Amino acid sequence: MQRIAVIGLGIGKVHAAVINDLPNAELCAICDLDEARLEETSNATGAKAYTDFIKMLDTEKPDAVSICTNPKTHLPMGAECAKRGIHVLCEKPMGPTVEDCLALAQVCEDGGVVLLVAQKKRFAPAVAFLKSHIGGDFGKPISANYRFHLGQVGHNWFWMEDDGGGPLVENAVHAMDTLRWLLGDIKSIRGIGGNLFVKDRAPQIDIALGLFEFVSGAVAAVEVGAASEWCIADEELFISCEKAVSRTRGGFDQPSEILYVYRDEQQPKTELIDYANGHRDFIAELSHFIDCIENGVAPLVPGRDAAKSVAACLALKKAVREGTVVTL
Repeated sequence: MQRIAVIGLGIGKVHAAVINDLPNAELCAICDLDEARLEETSNATGAKAYTDFIKMLDTEKPDAVSICTNPKTHLPMGAECAKRGIHVLCEKPMGPTVEDCLALAQVCEDGGVVLLVAQKKRFAPAVAFLKSHIGGDFGKPISANYRFHLGQVGHNWFWMEDDGGGPLVENAVHAMDTLRWLLGDIKSIRGIGGNLFVKDRAPQIDIALGLFEFVSGAVAAVEVGAASEWCIADEELFISCEKAVSRTRGGFDQPSEILYVYRDEQQPKTELIDYANGHRDFIAELSHFIDCIENGVAPLVPGRDAAKSVAACLALKKAVREGTVVTL
């Protein structure tokens, strides 16, 4: 039984609810600066509430912590946990800079603790399905097209260059990580876009169209940013391989439909994924985190790999701002 604490009750509320229901975990404490959110989550879960995360660590001595605060706090909080021997689940993006990401990976290695970065799309059934076929019976991936637009976000930290980095980092990191997971490392990025929708956040980029070349020779077109509204926000990923063509799509962060066809069969097949429990990917992610701690399983999203997804986000922003081809 792992005693797990949650710091930050934005998306952390979901982490807390999931941990509270897992049979091999105990939600021992929660921490947030907002006392109303603390009270609400504490009442819902029975977890002890703190506004000071150091006091929480000193008092509760958890086995593991889920860090769900804004990105620039991930390194100092993760480092504090690692030096105490506390395992770390770190929400995405891992940090606002590649240097922060690598520093967090290093301190967790030095502390001998598990570090899992919460790129939860790797745990999504649709993405897992593609991972199991691409390079196998689907053959080598050749081209991809990924549309991934979120709705509007008002949090100041989300738009700050030294924190969330705007939608091209804070949220597009999901798209970057998914593409890297399925197609391999990115070789170069071209991009166009700018501050086209959320004018009061200028000069932060809010939309970008990217052209990616992968080390494998595959290519991809990517559309990311905050051009949508939450009431209709969705996503779609098309991948064309040597032996098959696939498309996954669904509500935002819930790709619920897989359509694919083998080129030599010409008989489309469809699989549907039930997201009635919207927490299914979080359950898989947190269960994996516990498995890593208890059984020595290698994290599906280790820190140094997650840093590459942040690097891809920053490269796309640089390509847009400078009008250059950025090599990774």
